[in-house]
Amino acid sequence: MGRSKLICVVSALFVLASCGTAGKRQAYVQPRAQAFGPAILPLTPIAPLARPPQKPAPDAVEQVIAEAEKAYDAGFEDYRAGNLEKAREEFDQSLSLLLESKRDLASDSRLNAEFEKLVENIHGLEVASAERGDQLNGHKYEPAPIESFAGLTFPVDPRIQERVREEIKSVRSDLPLVSNDYVDGVITYLQGRGSGYTTRALKRLGQYQPLFAEVLQKEGLPQDLVYLAAAESAFNPFALSRKGAKGIWQFMLGRGIEYGLKKDRWVDEREDPVKATHAAARHLKDLYQTFGDWYLAMAAYNCGPVNVQKAIEKTGYADFWELRRLHALPVDTENYVPIIVATALIAKDPKAYGFDFQPDPPLETDQVVVRSPTDLRLAAQLIDRPVEELIKLNPGLLRWTTPANNPEFVLKLPRGTRETFEQGIAPIPADKRIWWRATKVTEGETLAEIARRFKLTPVVLARANGLEPDAALVDGSRLVLPMAPGSEASLARVRERGLRRLFTYQVKSRDTLERIADRFDVTPYQIRRWNKLPDSRLTVGGKLKIYASTSTTVSSRRAGTRKARSPRKPASGKTSSASASQIQKKTSPSKITAVGKPRPPSSPRPSELASQVAQ
Repeated sequence: MGRSKLICVVSALFVLASCGTAGKRQAYVQPRAQAFGPAILPLTPIAPLARPPQKPAPDAVEQVIAEAEKAYDAGFEDYRAGNLEKAREEFDQSLSLLLESKRDLASDSRLNAEFEKLVENIHGLEVASAERGDQLNGHKYEPAPIESFAGLTFPVDPRIQERVREEIKSVRSDLPLVSNDYVDGVITYLQGRGSGYTTRALKRLGQYQPLFAEVLQKEGLPQDLVYLAAAESAFNPFALSRKGAKGIWQFMLGRGIEYGLKKDRWVDEREDPVKATHAAARHLKDLYQTFGDWYLAMAAYNCGPVNVQKAIEKTGYADFWELRRLHALPVDTENYVPIIVATALIAKDPKAYGFDFQPDPPLETDQVVVRSPTDLRLAAQLIDRPVEELIKLNPGLLRWTTPANNPEFVLKLPRGTRETFEQGIAPIPADKRIWWRATKVTEGETLAEIARRFKLTPVVLARANGLEPDAALVDGSRLVLPMAPGSEASLARVRERGLRRLFTYQVKSRDTLERIADRFDVTPYQIRRWNKLPDSRLTVGGKLKIYASTSTTVSSRRAGTRKARSPRKPASGKTSSASASQIQKKTSPSKITAVGKPRPPSSPRPSELASQVAQ
């Protein structure tokens, strides 16, 4: 009991003590302190983040050049890999990128320099391709043989010289053939290292001998002038020089135009043996009338009458052999006449000089006038001959088709095939002869099988041939194939690339876009694109920008003729084959035109050529 009281007292005291403490805390409570934010410390300003340097916007010209270089590089890789067709397309694209840019090629020096560089590079590859026998260009061009003689010397073999002088005693010729160290040295070469050229030329002569004989006789010229063509081309219509001379007679474009040879995007008549031979005969006749000496006329054919005239005036000699001895003529011309004479001497008696071959048979042809453009491949299928045979007979054609701008074009066919061709072409509509083809039915073939092979329907194929869809076919008969039209670009068989420059052409009253395109060897579409023409309508007097190959201008390897002035009087004791009075007398002023020194290929610049081109 007493213990319980004690516990109660202690508990009471404890409660009272707690209450006292609570009272004291309330008495000393301080008012709430004012709140302050954190102190702001002085901070170093932070520099804005540096942005990566921005590349300047690509220059438009540099961008075009880069794209052109990319296309050229792709073409070069395909060229090295042997993909020549694809390489040619890519080379074309590289040049088109520059020509079709919004910038003016003539006024922009960077674009102009790039264009010149690419053209030179591509031309170099074309020449190298031709020398290897490849086909970067559509024609199977071969280097002109006369260029293979450049820089050669011709030492004389005394034994051959003795034989030549013995043989020449019995040679009959309508040219003054001679034997001297120059000629005999060339004969030594032609029997040895040059024997391949000699054999090819004299074999191929058989194909064209009747043509040459007829034309030269008609013009009253020596028959042995044919050996000038042997030196120039070895009688190859597809001979091509590094300077652009073409054909059997190696005409430059300007000289060809002067003597009536046409060149447009359809034909190049320099490669037509008949027309080029007529032109060469007239040219040689004019040169002989100028100089009165066949050796000087031959030299002038090679280097131009202006150079020959200057050599005569400088030395006082009007004799080729004296000019040769004095080195008064260009280096290539010094050997030119000896090569012709040497070839003629060997041709007179090939076996006497160690050659034994059978000349090629003459080319015999049928001729048919083609009044609407017709594809050579269709013609070949209709007569069952390889298309290469038609190309050989018509070397002047640059496209797969006969010219659309000449309704009187004469197509040469293999002898004996004219009637077959005319029968086969008659049922084909005139406007379909570019695209339609023909095929020969083999045993057991059906209309459906042939239609499937050429991706046609049996109904369309039957209708084109006037047959029922289920008609039985006769073995050996021909069917025409109504193929769908393709692109115009697919018709280009020969794609030539010369150095393109800017011309400004003023439209004449009777001009059409097609005529102007043919004149400059471009397409109407290109002219419209270069001049931003919405359609084909032209304004008389208006000016057109045309980027044309320099080969379409009147330029020539052989400087133009002019009225020959009398050479200085020969010094005492000098002989000449034609006196000054003879040269003056035989000059034909009506046939002679004045011309200056030919420009080098690299000049003038396109901007300097923005001049009007006469019609």
